[in-house]
Amino acid sequence: MKKEQFNTWLSSKVELQAKITIGACVAMACIGLLAFLIQGGFLYLALSAGYGSLLATVIVLAIFGGMGLYTFRTAPRTLCDGRHKLQIDDNKVTIRVAPTMSSTWTYAIGSLESDQSIPERIFGIMMIVPRMLWTASYVFNRIDEVKQIDVVECGKVLRLLLKKSERVDAADIASKFSRMDLPKTLRQVSLVDGVVFLTKDGVGLSLAKRFTEMLEKDLYGDSRQVSAASPFDSE
Repeated sequence: MKKEQFNTWLSSKVELQAKITIGACVAMACIGLLAFLIQGGFLYLALSAGYGSLLATVIVLAIFGGMGLYTFRTAPRTLCDGRHKLQIDDNKVTIRVAPTMSSTWTYAIGSLESDQSIPERIFGIMMIVPRMLWTASYVFNRIDEVKQIDVVECGKVLRLLLKKSERVDAADIASKFSRMDLPKTLRQVSLVDGVVFLTKDGVGLSLAKRFTEMLEKDLYGDSRQVSAASPFDSE
């Protein structure tokens, strides 16, 4: 496969991923606002019966404000880039790996463990509001990051992964592309859906099956019709 052909496909994939990220951001914001209206509405009705509308409004805003403050202080330590040290020649570099979108949804929704007590379940449901809204703001910033992916540089790494069809160590990528800004490029590569970072025994990368299947389908039609020979062998 010629690199120009692959980079054209990767550009379209990045554009689609940016649109999906925008959709996720809107969905999270809408879910958070809807949950606030439902939860806050029920809480307001319950409190206003005994304390009056003004005090009930203040209490509701105080409760959600406190939960929001707690979330916005603690969330950046939970949903953040993974940092991994890598030895390149005589230098140590830090590789940052962005959380997957499935991880962001998992954080926004919260724990679904079945062994929680009733108060824990109630608190978890109430926390959906600030978690969804904070995650929406996090994903909003991610939209620009996806749009700014350097297709040419990231394409070099991804084509290498396609040709190897197995784990490729980050050190090997650094050796092959000596002039590449490795921390910047691998951070952007981590934003691409279907790229898997393996951090056991050093930092390595591989591709999920859905990545190659999508590429084969987009370029060659039904992936089941592709010959057994890898379509990614040639440059």
